[in-house]
Parts: sequence; C-alpha cells; structure tokens
Amino acid sequence: MSSRLPVIRTPMLATLVDHPFDGDEWSFEIKWDGVRAVTTVTRSTRPRMTSRNGRDLLAQFPEFADLQRSLPVAPVILDGEIVSLDRYGRSSFQRLQPRLNRRTSDPQLERRIPATYVVFDLLFEGRKDLRDRPLEERRERLTRLLAGDIPHLMLAKHIDVHGKRLFALAKRRHLEGIVAKRRDSPYVEGRSRLWLKIKTHHEQEVVIAGWTEPRGSRKGFGALMMGVYEKGKLVYVGHVGTGFDQAGIRDIVRRLRGLHTSRCPFAVPPPSPALAHWVRPRLVAEVKFGEWTADGLMRQPVFVGLRHDKDPRDVVRE
Repeated sequence: MSSRLPVIRTPMLATLVDHPFDGDEWSFEIKWDGVRAVTTVTRSTRPRMTSRNGRDLLAQFPEFADLQRSLPVAPVILDGEIVSLDRYGRSSFQRLQPRLNRRTSDPQLERRIPATYVVFDLLFEGRKDLRDRPLEERRERLTRLLAGDIPHLMLAKHIDVHGKRLFALAKRRHLEGIVAKRRDSPYVEGRSRLWLKIKTHHEQEVVIAGWTEPRGSRKGFGALMMGVYEKGKLVYVGHVGTGFDQAGIRDIVRRLRGLHTSRCPFAVPPPSPALAHWVRPRLVAEVKFGEWTADGLMRQPVFVGLRHDKDPRDVVRE
C-alpha cells in the first residue's frame, strides 16, 4: 500500500434505484441530507475539506478547522456529509442553507445552526491507502479512529442484510432515504452500482436557466425555469415557484442578475406562462416534487435550496 497521500477528485457516488431490498452481501445506511465532503487531515496543515466540485468548505464551516487536534491518527482522509440536525437527529439541506450562503464568519449563525460531520468512510490512515480494501475493513478502522468523543463529528451507523426494514424506518421518520453498499466494495471515484440509493420521495437536482416575472405582491421573480442535461443538451423540466423565503429570494435574485443573457439556454425553448428572462446555466438547485409527467415535466415541484457543491454539467434526470 502506498504511503503517499492521494488526492480524491470525485467521491464515490451511489446510483439511484426504485425499491428497497434485502441482501446478505449488502449493508445499509441512512441517506443524509446535507453537503458531501471529503476531508484530508494532516498534523502540519489545516484540514482540506472539499465538496463534490472541489469547493473549499472551511469558510462556511470553520468548526472543522481544528480536526488535526482531535483525531488520534494523522494523516487520514475521511468521506462523509456535513449536516444540520434537528432535535430528533434528522438532517435537512434546507436548514443548512444560511450556512452555505454566508460569505464571512458569523459565530452567532454557527451557534444557531450547528453543523455535524457524519463520517461514513475512511480512505487513508497513517501510511496506508485503504481505497482498494473492502468496505467492511474500512468501516472497522473508521470505528476505531472515531471511538473517542470528537467535537462536531459523528460516525454513520449501518445495518447488514435488512434494507427493507431500514427503508421503512426512514419513511416513518420522514428521512430522505437509505444507501445500500456492497460490503466487499472498494472505494472507486465516480458513480457506481456498488453503492445504491433509494429515496423515500422524489427529489432532483436541476439547472436554473431563467425566471418569470412576479405576479401580485410577489417580489423578485415568479418562478424559476428548470432544466437537466440529456446527451449534452439542456432540456426543460418545468418551473418552480414555491418553497422560497424572502431571504432566499433576495439571494437568488442577486445571483441571477450577474448571469442574465438574451439567449435561451434550452435546446428547445419551452412555453412560458409569463415573460421569461434567461440566464447562463450556472446555478444548481435541489427540488422535491410529486412525480414525473408523461411529457417529462415535474409535477408540483418545491424549491429546497441552491447546491453550490454540484457542477451544472453533471445534472441529469435521475
């Protein structure tokens, strides 16, 4: 095993499947609703905590800047999810939004919305690259590493075999879903069928391609025009006009102004119920919705939040 510290450019990603299942070769975890983060911790430098698209996350989450003092071993590379938990232990990406949108340190905000790093994989420890080792071995090492009480860190729990049971629990508790992982799986960058995700509700990342004029007392915009990429082309999947608060509307309007363009970014311009304003497809949002319609549109979409950790070109229909 190499003692040279590797660079993780893309975390291991799960493939979406429709139904929960049981299996002797599989283990199952709760799917956390936050920001994916790969973290490299050494003794000599500040931790490097990056999102899926390589964005530094310590500016938004400075509570993780001293991890080298808390971990018993270094260097290590961890994989996990930054989440905001309610009193029942449920994570919410929407609740995390104020932390993601801030530009400067705000101790009051950090106290009001504390962040937890839920760690579910160990890729490197000491002098050993663990990526080719089976998941079960990596988990055993991770459990020993996080055996003490480490501030702001939490070890992700799992169960073996009984995926249907965990999915039923996730659904009762209104959680996002579960992740199934082959117990013998190595850690491979990018999307893989060695890890699968099963959601309790419909959810989709979308690219914001424009907005419509507000009506009545609404300020800022009426709805956001949404798209996903299919074979390299941006395809219209509907518009979302609910789920926003006033602070969120102001933040989105500010971002949209800098991206305004006269050219429609969709491969086929969509019918618009009101005057549409187009933007360059740079912003990614997360939405929840009822179902896909026969013509490929989202029924009853609700805005959840902006995804600063996702590359627009990676947004495809799940």
